[in-house]
Amino acid sequence: MKISQLTYKYICPVFYALLLIPFCLSPSIAQEKEKTYSISLVKTAETEKDIHKIGDKKVLTETHTVRKGEHLWQLLREKGLLKGHNLPELLSVLKQLNSSFANLNLIHPGEELIIPLKIVPVSSLSLMKNTQPEIEAPIKKLKDIKLEYYTVKQGDSLIRIAVDQYDIPANYLYNDYLKMVKKLNPSIKDINTIYPGQKIKLPIYSPRIVRSPIKPEIPIKTENRTEIKKTNTITDDLEMIFAGMGEEWINTGEHFIPFKSGGQIDLKAVSFPIINLQNGLRVIVDLKDKLTDRMTGIIKSSWQNYRVIHLKKEDDLKSSLNKILSVCGYAKIRRQGEPLQLSGNIPLKITGDWIITRSGNQTDDKPLIYVINILTTPEDATSCLIKDYVKGLGIEVIDCPPGENGTEQDPTVFKALKGCDTPSSLVESLLKLDDREFSTQLEIPVFQSRKADLKLTIKADFFLRTREKDAIIDLTGFDKGIISFLKDHHFLLLSLAADKDPFSISAKTLEFLDVQYNPGPHLIMAASRDNSRNIRLSIPGIVFKDSHGKPIIITPHNLPDKIRMFLSLKGYKVLPLSFS
Repeated sequence: MKISQLTYKYICPVFYALLLIPFCLSPSIAQEKEKTYSISLVKTAETEKDIHKIGDKKVLTETHTVRKGEHLWQLLREKGLLKGHNLPELLSVLKQLNSSFANLNLIHPGEELIIPLKIVPVSSLSLMKNTQPEIEAPIKKLKDIKLEYYTVKQGDSLIRIAVDQYDIPANYLYNDYLKMVKKLNPSIKDINTIYPGQKIKLPIYSPRIVRSPIKPEIPIKTENRTEIKKTNTITDDLEMIFAGMGEEWINTGEHFIPFKSGGQIDLKAVSFPIINLQNGLRVIVDLKDKLTDRMTGIIKSSWQNYRVIHLKKEDDLKSSLNKILSVCGYAKIRRQGEPLQLSGNIPLKITGDWIITRSGNQTDDKPLIYVINILTTPEDATSCLIKDYVKGLGIEVIDCPPGENGTEQDPTVFKALKGCDTPSSLVESLLKLDDREFSTQLEIPVFQSRKADLKLTIKADFFLRTREKDAIIDLTGFDKGIISFLKDHHFLLLSLAADKDPFSISAKTLEFLDVQYNPGPHLIMAASRDNSRNIRLSIPGIVFKDSHGKPIIITPHNLPDKIRMFLSLKGYKVLPLSFS
């Protein structure tokens, strides 16, 4: 096998350096460094991988095009990079490779992100880093550990928060610290799922850290501090909502707005965030009502595409959003109580705090309609399955806070009943669900003379007992004489030979079995909140209860999988029909 020049160029120096380490370092240090850096760095034939030099390191990278719904920490976790032993170094290299990004936590579909896969020092000198020894005691043994309170922001993850706030060795971060955080916060069911506005307890890991607390347990009740806390919470939520609508919310740095007559106005983004809307308008949000009417007039007269909104001390999230939306120039805004009706296989009636229709068309791959709801608790959030379903219809549902329904999309929780593709399989399924004893293709002697010289036998597709009588369900088709003869001999008969509609077959069979049913359509809500801010689905099908009292819904074969999964999570057993 031939060794490429690139292999010589990058591998050999590292290899020789590693050979020299045992002679230069003590055995314990050499072993530790070898564990940290015993990785190869070879540029492969894969075109999407490349090698960069960052300081005294060589970095094997991969270029990734961001897809819709992806975020940075998800990508790092999927590529196994969060399991490394030097996470701060990884984040530092990541920022240097992507210096054009103002904020790596706000990545957008279509952007190209350079991801470091492996980091190797150029020479053995880089192995001689001065590092502080890791703390030996695991976190579970720190009995007198102190706590801080942290309010989650948009784009946060538990790993990122811990890395940013504390000097935690990686092995303790994953083995102990995150477990302790989860134990201290019972509301966190999955360490990878937290939502903006959520308050969490954080153990202060290292006594060497000296700084002001993140958030006091008891809020300081001075007027100024209360105002700041309220403003921060509202702006975080506003940022989440507008980012969910694909708008750009800028709240860092400074804005410089030039005047046509000369001069300019400088605004601090932390106090005056700007929303860059897709329709070309720019909205200045005056968080503390500090812009005078005269200054506002100068801005508007100089630039026709600027709007200014003044938020007052008494404004909450809902009133703030009402003010901002009123100047955003959207094509239509429906407020609470104004429904959006959609027809189709599954008719929908959608209500929300706001339903926003933007100008544009579906060709730009962005939703045309946004449904925004301000929730009291995350448990009232819209089902993720229904969110995904309506997203395919060009509708984006934004709940604030986002909620905790992410795990319900797991397809393993969905267990549908075996589908029915023939009238015979449908009747058999209904009999089994009603726990009826029956026989199929049974030859029944219905008449025999005393001398046994005349015997009449028929073949029953299904033979059973119902209403304390012998009964036959016929799918083949008896002639009129046999039908009359069976009735004369007190047989109950259900003839379905001429019936081709599966719902008609289902309804007639349930009636024959004396089972109550609801022919539909069935109105089901997508969330547990009130109907004035919800999505009502009109589901076609027949509903009845099986022998154990569990609801069964017989649905069309073309019902979307997400809707079937949603019905299953609502407690229904789904019986799909796949014949017409």
